[in-house]
Amino acid sequence: MDEKVLSKMLNIAEKFFGTARDTHQIPITMESFYRLQRLHPKTIVYRLESGEPISWVVVLPTQTKLMEKFLTGELDERELLDMTKPQNQYEAIYLCAAFTVPEHRRKGHVVNLFNDAIKEIPHVKDVKLFAWPFSQEGRKLAEHFNAKMDNKILIKV
Repeated sequence: MDEKVLSKMLNIAEKFFGTARDTHQIPITMESFYRLQRLHPKTIVYRLESGEPISWVVVLPTQTKLMEKFLTGELDERELLDMTKPQNQYEAIYLCAAFTVPEHRRKGHVVNLFNDAIKEIPHVKDVKLFAWPFSQEGRKLAEHFNAKMDNKILIKV
């Protein structure tokens, strides 16, 4: 990934998600980017237009036992990343974050990017998908995704 594009994505995402002020979220930093990339290169999938990032998603492939602890509140998002180790096949995929610049929203970019990431990351046949929507848009996205997928997304409340 081009460092200039990555830097723009990180800056935009930090302004939106505010992870620097929340120690329970995965920090939006180069270190976190590299940790995700060690799990699989498709943990961050993005779309550019005229060389500028317009939409991207972040997924965290992990194990079922960690997913269950996250969903019940025994682990926070940062701990989920810290405890996840690289695998040949993953049992669960956390749909961690999605962002589209305002002028490109509602065009299906996020659903397509999540589908691309899920397809590329090696996983078991009955992979579990899960999410923690932060916004009303995130909840609507999860509902939309559930309507289109056979595999329903488990939601942390």
